[in-house]
Amino acid sequence: MKISENILQYIWKYQLFNHSELRTVSGKKLKVTRVGRHNFDEGPDFENAVIMIDEVEWAGNVEVHVESSAWNDHQHQLNPFYNNVILHVVYKYDKEVKREDGTIPETLALISIIDLAVLTNYHNMLNNMNWIPCEKSIHAVDPFHISQWLTTVLYERLIAKSDNVNNLLNEFQGDWERVAFVLLARNFGFLVNSDAFERLARSFPYSLINKYKDKAATIEALLFGQAGMLEQPSFDEEYPRSLQREYRYLQKAHSLKPIERANWKFLRMRPVSFPSFRLAQFATFCFTINHFFAKIIETENLNLWRIRFKSLKVNSYWSTHYHFNKETETHSTQLGQGAIDLILINTVAVLLFSYGRYVANDSYTERSILFLDNIKPENNRIIQQFKSIGIASKSATDTQALKQLKTIYCANKRCLYCEIGSQIIKRSK
Repeated sequence: MKISENILQYIWKYQLFNHSELRTVSGKKLKVTRVGRHNFDEGPDFENAVIMIDEVEWAGNVEVHVESSAWNDHQHQLNPFYNNVILHVVYKYDKEVKREDGTIPETLALISIIDLAVLTNYHNMLNNMNWIPCEKSIHAVDPFHISQWLTTVLYERLIAKSDNVNNLLNEFQGDWERVAFVLLARNFGFLVNSDAFERLARSFPYSLINKYKDKAATIEALLFGQAGMLEQPSFDEEYPRSLQREYRYLQKAHSLKPIERANWKFLRMRPVSFPSFRLAQFATFCFTINHFFAKIIETENLNLWRIRFKSLKVNSYWSTHYHFNKETETHSTQLGQGAIDLILINTVAVLLFSYGRYVANDSYTERSILFLDNIKPENNRIIQQFKSIGIASKSATDTQALKQLKTIYCANKRCLYCEIGSQIIKRSK
């Protein structure tokens, strides 16, 4: 069975070995008082540990290796930063090593005292071909631990998203309205066209949205024109012709350059998800809801957001079109409930959480979580697969957490850093 430093660090962190008659390689009595803080940056693996060696208390750092000779392989003997290592924890002791100052660190060899069930559990999880490593054993984990961990990874996900918002905020020099506009545009792309929608939102000064906020046709012409969807020589219908005429004026007046139409993806999509149709809905939102970010901060009722999105009055042209010049039977132009929920999850809730962190006001972050609690669970492949193995979702808080769990932990087999995986690995047979 292959042993890694990661599993040995985990074993040290949770003290998963026999502590009776514990001795160092040199034969000295050893007692662990504090394992130390796990260090994921450069330097010894655990900082500020406290141990007793032959009744003498030592405070300092702990370094972990599979074999003791790795100390030299990693050139710790040349690095004075490792002179404060009070204990060298190894799986196998194969060589005496020295600190940079010439002293020999006390060493604990785990090979004969380690809990073999831990190694077996970890090996079985990492070497199976299941959808997630713990698929066959997650049912044995106490639901309390699962619930607590999902809360943790939900916050991880929201913090990561708010970090992205902060990057935008720095880029746009503190302009929250422009940040909200770019993020909303991206989320109107619903993953497949998210990059194209973001390029569109970045392709012209946001001030133009405010300048023409009371002119629906101008906003539509601006967005469709910048999207490159008005570039063809002529149209058969008056509506796109009028947009084209208006955009040509805007293009000259503001020195605008459209993005390439090739950015947009239509293949293998339902017509309701065509970017041209989504763009019509997005344009309607832009001239219907002014000061989007300000409304996010002031709106405490989630249902009011649903009403706003549901009541968008898209130009009647789109009730018989999904493309320009391609007429269809009459259909609804409203955003579906699933689409609205995704925008609420990925835009409104994220901006609320981000702003709450930015101004250090928990009322906004708490409102963000409350909104997620009151949005139905998402329905996608990840959520369906978790449901099939017994992990059901009650709301968007659960589905957002499960997406984080799958993409950040399960997909990368980071079981040692997952509380669910930890419960399984520590379990004795």
